[in-house]
Amino acid sequence: MRYLALLGGDESAGAAAGTPEFDAVMEAYMRFGDNAGDAIVTAEALEPSSTATTVRHGDFEPLVTAGPYAETIEVLGGFYVLEAETLDDAIELARQIPAASDGWVSLRPMVDWFDKAAEGAGPGDTARYVAFIYGKETEGDQPGTPAWDEGLAAHQRFMDTAGDAVLAGGAIHPIATATTVQVRDGEVIVTDGPYAESAEVVGGFYLLGAADRDEAVALAKQIPAEAIELRPIMELGA
Repeated sequence: MRYLALLGGDESAGAAAGTPEFDAVMEAYMRFGDNAGDAIVTAEALEPSSTATTVRHGDFEPLVTAGPYAETIEVLGGFYVLEAETLDDAIELARQIPAASDGWVSLRPMVDWFDKAAEGAGPGDTARYVAFIYGKETEGDQPGTPAWDEGLAAHQRFMDTAGDAVLAGGAIHPIATATTVQVRDGEVIVTDGPYAESAEVVGGFYLLGAADRDEAVALAKQIPAEAIELRPIMELGA
């Protein structure tokens, strides 16, 4: 089973890039990567929430605004896709992620996952953006329902139109399947349900390749969803 692990916390308390504190955080994540090994299917860090763009669909033209989907102190800083046989195994991995100690990790089982890079197609020289799908949960978020199948067909049409601009993506099971993991004073705290600030990440996400923000927004406008939050990927190896 694959799990989407959303990493969140108080962004204002985070270390700034280029500082010794930031380097120490990166080393902690590298240690987790070494320990988790092949259990990590993919992992991405995100640029600050100030770089986010939100696209909301309505009855008329999509509304594009600067900033994240919701103005909160607790924001998403990155994500993993993890491979684990059971939820307990996924929780054991999540508790080792540094974000669990000073923020939270929200686990959601995935319905599907694809990665064109793993299939031999790379992003080229384009910038990368994650497009998180937000909105109120509906029947279309329940796998196996007619509404789910209709939504799946709509997303396939989007991917066919976007072509190579879609680099990867995944759908996740409904909110009721979420589990939040935190570590405080050495104690692992496991809570049924998502962390409150991540509750409306419902449908999943895409990883997009685009020349710039405008091109990424143009792609996001085509995604069949209530709202999309676009966040640039932090290219740590650059």
